[in-house]
Amino acid sequence: MKKDMPVFGIYEKALKPQSFGAMFADAKSAGYDTFELSIDCTDERLARLNWGKKEIQEVRDAALEHEIDILTMCLSGHKRYPLGSPDPQVVKTGMEMMEKAIDLAGGLGIRVIQLSGFDVYDEKDRTPQTRERYVENIRRAVKMAEQSCVTLAIEPVEGNLLTVKDTMEVVRAIPSPFLQVYPDVANILSLGIDPIEDLTYGKGHIAAVHMRDSLPYIYDATLLFGTGNLDFAKVFEKLDEMEYGGPFIVEMWNTERLDYQKYIRQAREYMEEQIKKVRSRACGSKEAQR
Repeated sequence: MKKDMPVFGIYEKALKPQSFGAMFADAKSAGYDTFELSIDCTDERLARLNWGKKEIQEVRDAALEHEIDILTMCLSGHKRYPLGSPDPQVVKTGMEMMEKAIDLAGGLGIRVIQLSGFDVYDEKDRTPQTRERYVENIRRAVKMAEQSCVTLAIEPVEGNLLTVKDTMEVVRAIPSPFLQVYPDVANILSLGIDPIEDLTYGKGHIAAVHMRDSLPYIYDATLLFGTGNLDFAKVFEKLDEMEYGGPFIVEMWNTERLDYQKYIRQAREYMEEQIKKVRSRACGSKEAQR
């Protein structure tokens, strides 16, 4: 084992928007190992898909300078161009984005691209046809990813793929080591679903886990860890039982906070504290059985 604690990562939007070098420095100073790049629906972040060798090398150099990895990408831009859309032009753009994202991941050394589980988004009606089109386009995307050794991992979301259990139906329908699941445990809980039970359906197929605290039926990525209703200790206990060894990525939205560093440091320290408690209890239980 490299170390006792898991790999802790930080989502880009948990940091003040600034140069990559400055963001990497902030992440490292708060105790994080890896940085999750955001490719969301905005024109600014979608433009990153067109980076050339110069831009990619500058980001790689900054990561090396600050001794931080870029292991994951959150590709939420497909909310704007969903892969199950009945509009052929929207799907075409979405697939072009997918190909560019895989190429960008390869250039930056990113191992995992988180994909949205939405077949269509917001105002569009979901139908059996939109779901079928989504699955078929995920199948096409996986073939692209296989050629670059980049893993695609679907995030369960409201509406289409609600749970890890639902998402695993798609993963099993497309048998490839380069398609996995990337759950957000707080999001699952906010939908009224028990994340502890739901995680078990993804055993052996969880590429990474988004961590934040939760409130019932509310998406709030600004909560201080430990102030919502997510039982972090039980999440870590279950994942330990499942022998999960992948990264935990803190998904917070702190772009408007002047004191964002306090929040990201507290999140990492809180997770470490809960993991230590879980493992201490487990060791005590084993000793008692001897």
